[in-house]
Amino acid sequence: MPAHEEQMSGGRAPGRALPRALLLAVMCSTVLVAESRPAAAFELFGIKLWGSSSDEDADIVDPLRYAVTISAPDADKDLVKKLENASALKSDEERPVSGSLGLMAKARSDREQLVAALYADARYEGVVTVTIDGKPLDDLPPDAEFNGPQPVPVVIDIASGPKFTLGNIHLEGDAAGLMSADYGLISGGDAGSGAVLKAEALIVRTLKEQGRPLAEVTDRQIVADHATSTL
Repeated sequence: MPAHEEQMSGGRAPGRALPRALLLAVMCSTVLVAESRPAAAFELFGIKLWGSSSDEDADIVDPLRYAVTISAPDADKDLVKKLENASALKSDEERPVSGSLGLMAKARSDREQLVAALYADARYEGVVTVTIDGKPLDDLPPDAEFNGPQPVPVVIDIASGPKFTLGNIHLEGDAAGLMSADYGLISGGDAGSGAVLKAEALIVRTLKEQGRPLAEVTDRQIVADHATSTL
């Protein structure tokens, strides 16, 4: 009789039979792991049997915990959610970083991702300011140390600014004969970075389908008119 994988409820998982030899090998491996790392998290077939994923924190050199606050007072709820989803500091808040240098590196990367999220929402006047332990990120020396109480406070202030729309659009080169509106580029329409890049990809695909296999975007001139909030 073949041995079957059993779920935690005691039922059987149909169609996932394991040869007896393989099951015995897995069981032997289980014993070895349990003996060498008795306190470690253990997972079998995607089911966590004991322990916690936080045990992985022991592998982090000079672990440093932080607490992040994101403030975007002029952003609506949808944009706030997008910004929080873009923040690795926020999503990884429960996991410590590797020392002060690791925290500063993560904060710089986070700032870039948050600016990209603002651009994706057509917020080209957006400003992201990050402070660590009350000090502006750009004012911190490379060898800064956060030796105070943990978690270290990290504050991200975001001024999202107005939402831009598309202004005048011109397609040039081999694409000059195409209609920009056919690719979602419409005056007064969505100016988010994602919409622009998607339109570019569609235009290149059209040119390739027309017999230009080497078609590519060779130049992109984008001007943000802050007086009219158009791109």
